[in-house]
Amino acid sequence: MKKLTLLLAVLVVLLSACAPAQVEDILPVKVYYAGESGGVKTALDLAVQSGTVSLVSDLADAETLVLNGHIPEGAAEKVAAGAGLFLILGDGVTDEQVSSLLGMPVELTQAEEAISLTDAEDIADPLLTEIIWNGAPQVRERWAVDGLDSAARSLVVSFEDGEGILFEIPGRAFLLSTAISEGVNPQLQEWGYFNYLIYHLAARTAGTTPMSFADYPASPVPHADNRNALFVFLAIELVLIFTVFIFVRRYSLKHPEALDSLVADKDRFINKEAHTGWEKVGFHRPLSGLLVGMGLGILLFIPLIIYQNLVLPQFILPSAQALGMWGRVTQFFGLTWVVFDMGTSVAAMKFLSQYRVSDPARGFKYVQVFVWWQALSGAIQVALVVAATSLGIVHTPYALFAWSIVVHSLIQIPGFYGVMRTTLNGLQRYDYARYIDTIGVIIMPMVMQLAIVPVFYAWGRNNPALGSSLSGVLGLGAAAYMVEFGLFLLGLWLYKRLGYKASILFMAHFDWSTIKDSFRFGFFDMLSGILVAAGAAMEIWVTQQGLVNYSETWGNWLLAGNFLVAFTVSTNLFDGVMPAISEALSNGRKMLSQYYSVQSYKWGAIASAVLAAILLVVAPKFIMGSSGEEFRRAAVYAIPLTIFGSIQFLGWLGDAIFLGANKPSFRALLILGEQIIRIGLMVILLERFQIFALLIAYFVAILARGIIAYFVADRYCFPQRFYFWQSAAAPVVAAVGYYLFLSGVANLIWQGDEITSIVLFFLALVPFMPVFFFFYALAGGWDIAGLEEVEEASRMAGLMRPIVNVIFIIPSKWGARISPLHNRFPITMRELAVAEAASLTEEKVKLVTEA
Repeated sequence: MKKLTLLLAVLVVLLSACAPAQVEDILPVKVYYAGESGGVKTALDLAVQSGTVSLVSDLADAETLVLNGHIPEGAAEKVAAGAGLFLILGDGVTDEQVSSLLGMPVELTQAEEAISLTDAEDIADPLLTEIIWNGAPQVRERWAVDGLDSAARSLVVSFEDGEGILFEIPGRAFLLSTAISEGVNPQLQEWGYFNYLIYHLAARTAGTTPMSFADYPASPVPHADNRNALFVFLAIELVLIFTVFIFVRRYSLKHPEALDSLVADKDRFINKEAHTGWEKVGFHRPLSGLLVGMGLGILLFIPLIIYQNLVLPQFILPSAQALGMWGRVTQFFGLTWVVFDMGTSVAAMKFLSQYRVSDPARGFKYVQVFVWWQALSGAIQVALVVAATSLGIVHTPYALFAWSIVVHSLIQIPGFYGVMRTTLNGLQRYDYARYIDTIGVIIMPMVMQLAIVPVFYAWGRNNPALGSSLSGVLGLGAAAYMVEFGLFLLGLWLYKRLGYKASILFMAHFDWSTIKDSFRFGFFDMLSGILVAAGAAMEIWVTQQGLVNYSETWGNWLLAGNFLVAFTVSTNLFDGVMPAISEALSNGRKMLSQYYSVQSYKWGAIASAVLAAILLVVAPKFIMGSSGEEFRRAAVYAIPLTIFGSIQFLGWLGDAIFLGANKPSFRALLILGEQIIRIGLMVILLERFQIFALLIAYFVAILARGIIAYFVADRYCFPQRFYFWQSAAAPVVAAVGYYLFLSGVANLIWQGDEITSIVLFFLALVPFMPVFFFFYALAGGWDIAGLEEVEEASRMAGLMRPIVNVIFIIPSKWGARISPLHNRFPITMRELAVAEAASLTEEKVKLVTEA
């Protein structure tokens, strides 16, 4: 808690330093301003505070005029006498006034449709290098300007039709055609470059050379004082982390016996762990994790959609700029942290489950490697990111992201907040791990964002140097940190609730062999992440080169692709299967490992089939009903993308098998092959098939990866089997039946509007989902033992048991009772696998001795 308090205190100090510092040895520009006291005046006031501008009240004293929607008497004469001019059009100016001011006849035509901004082609100007215009928000209220002579040039234009927006006019004059006043184009005024734009043009029109965006004191980037404070804090943090490690390491080496006692509360452990199904080896454990994850997802998906699409963007952070910036930063760090993690979290899960049977103390050493690698390397990572950002990125087109990158990087202090989830997965307590996952993805972000983001957003509105949009991004960063911290505390409580001793996780008993094992395994997991990111980058490059109407088409593609997130629910299963296979295979139980694979194919198909049936009906209608005519193409793309999504589980299961079998290099090779096939097909087919080339490439690549993974695993890991009826035929029959059922419901209730689209989505996802499992049972998808296994898993679902019973168990029993195909297609190797699971359970080292 002391570290958290120190971190937040430093953050407050750093951000309070965002007020512009006074610049020395610079003669301020004398500016006469006319217009309302809004965003433009605020930007000039910031320039005054920084010592770069001096506002004058008399036209005669001015070097340049900044006129915002108002042209005072004498302005034309002053400009004609040689003063600079920055004119912003508005309702208060007429064609005649502007013509007189500019010395040429112009005609103004008012327009209000939204347009995007971009640089004019083949123009070199400091304004285009210091400000990244293709990242500017859209503008609406403006005037099309006709009649400017040939000497005037457009610097910034409309992306849609090339309409001039910002003009440079001979004689130290600039004309901005967009209105800037209270409530008019507010997004432009919230833009992080806006204050600098006003300063830059004021300085240019006065005949002086403006400072760069990075050096301008009112720019929302880390300046010298901020950098110094950051470096001091990080130096202290580095010394503190390494000092603590030295003491912990010495203590651990002096007390190796600490690993002999992994349980803190014997009675609690016996009641909550030892005497439950979670200590019994078998597929019921990962299956229960899947059922818990699906149950929570079904209950919370609709509230999440409402929050993300209504509450957050409308009431908490009403800034598309802020949400977009945060999305880019998190996307970037998703790859960055994968690289820096070096796969130590996956390695900890794998080896903890592997050694839990015979040598649990050794298994916990791999968790300790994860903890201290994250703490030690995390301190260095943050220092490197902060240094690169504050010294380098601020001088690049990504300067506006500087503060958000710095704040997001602080999540790596201390870096090990994910240890509880990792440990619970390694111990195969998938119910608790799924609680952490769901709370971390849905509940905790909503709570923290509701509590923190409005404070930052309001603070930014009162601190124009930073602005409300960027302060909102920082609020999201602070909320993200508190989410990680909150999940750590939740996981710690759950871990102790089972009776385990948490202090063991933070000791340092590991040796060089443990470290080598972790990094040898983790390297290929990291490599896999790099290959996926590289493939995504190549995809963007290829499509930008050859896809016609790129931006609009890609917008439709992304909207349709949002629904693919639903298919990741099956990863709740595969995250559990990997440690289970590791445990079984490392202890010589190949038949049990094969059974895990067989059941994973079956349940992966079930989860994908039910979601495909829902999305094939709902996704196109939801898009058309809620997103408007502009996104009609997204409704078309949603259908083939759903079919692609339904086979993704084949690749994910292959990953789980390779990792569990200690063959991570095979995973990396297959991912590499998938990227080569996908990008290669795009290059070959894009010119002819356009966006549908991506659909073909996606489908062929993931299908090839899944099929090849099956045969590679069969040859190099352990024998594979696939029970066609339960894992393919029955899921497809049930999906077709559910699709027809939902189509009938849609025909009755869907009216093509947003409300009925949401209602249809809700009905398909929650109250009607049992219909699918009834159809699955009716199609002979269950055998007797399989249904009993599902019931056993449901009894371990805790709070989710009633939901699991209603959605999965009861309709399956009803369908099985009347199905002529029930038990006709059993999984015949189950008895051998169950026998191996029972023997492995008997071999497990008991962590406590019962009286």
